[in-house]
Amino acid sequence: MLLLFGGALAVLLLYALLLSWGWRRARRETPALDANDLPALSVVVAARNEADVLPSLFEALDEQSHPSYEVVIVNDASTDDTSALAADWAANRSWAQVVHVEDPSPPRKKHALTQGIAAAQHDLLAFTDADCTPPPNWLSDLAAAHAATDDDCVLVGYSPLRGTGLLGYFARYETLLHALYMVAAIGWHRPYMAVGRNLSYPRSVFEAVDGFSHAGGGQASMSGDDDLFVQAVHRQDCAPVRALLAPSTFVPTSAPPSWQSWWRARRRHVSAGRHYSWTVGLHLTLLHTSLVLLWIAPLMLGTLGVGLLATSLLARHAPLGLAAETLDENDLLPLFPLWEFGYALYHATVVPLGLFSPPDHWDEPERPTQD
Repeated sequence: MLLLFGGALAVLLLYALLLSWGWRRARRETPALDANDLPALSVVVAARNEADVLPSLFEALDEQSHPSYEVVIVNDASTDDTSALAADWAANRSWAQVVHVEDPSPPRKKHALTQGIAAAQHDLLAFTDADCTPPPNWLSDLAAAHAATDDDCVLVGYSPLRGTGLLGYFARYETLLHALYMVAAIGWHRPYMAVGRNLSYPRSVFEAVDGFSHAGGGQASMSGDDDLFVQAVHRQDCAPVRALLAPSTFVPTSAPPSWQSWWRARRRHVSAGRHYSWTVGLHLTLLHTSLVLLWIAPLMLGTLGVGLLATSLLARHAPLGLAAETLDENDLLPLFPLWEFGYALYHATVVPLGLFSPPDHWDEPERPTQD
């Protein structure tokens, strides 16, 4: 028994070192954002029944500082006012267009994004979601980062959640932790994860991996327009993947309004893990199994188990502190053990369901009720 829990601690200590080193390396390799000649971009947004959040997105896109950009809104056969809102907004803007999906087919988001990419005028593409509010310099900084690199590349940005209460803070913590994993893997030149709310790459890269039809579950998974795409890019070695860590590139969105909404979103996201490469799956299994075991250690080993758990928490805190400092999430750290306990429960419950009983459809978004 002691050997089992001691081995789990050794695994967590090793991954704490790997995460810290990968984070620092990715930060050193972050592209510069001071280019003078900015290439044009096309922003592609897939929207299905998003009428309540589109006005905020449109306001944020109107305020972009980039001198030459296009917005492509893909109305994915919405049944609310999404189509009318998008059409009215685009009608007065020569740099905006609306693409209507008349033949929705699974995986719907990837199908919608593919049509938006086909309609885009510019070769450089940027992606966000309808419920996001990109900051004014988002597109300018994406373009500058692309201009600063010698080769076509995939830029992976951070998308923080904004929320309060137990759910809001836990969802924020989970997002921060996944950002740590994502950036550290990029630092090790083994990218496996991205965030579709803040992603950019040239059309040539999309075509090089055969779009979302790439091998490795591209069309088999509802999710994965970010994770599986980045893994396909790395597998085919067609472009480097780099992280953006400047606050001006962060694209915020709201935390889930209910635990049920969070559960559905996480289960859908986890289902993409069924199509991860075996090496990525092995790393994640070792890391998270060890995490869960060390929360069981106090029950099995008493005081010794408490010591093993405390040591693991100290080790986990080291790389997380680096990420929280850079991503301005330090307010999450005082209750770090609570969030770690919730994260262990998440991996003992939601993750198995997502992997072995994936959802067969994309649920409609749930929004906070208005008073």
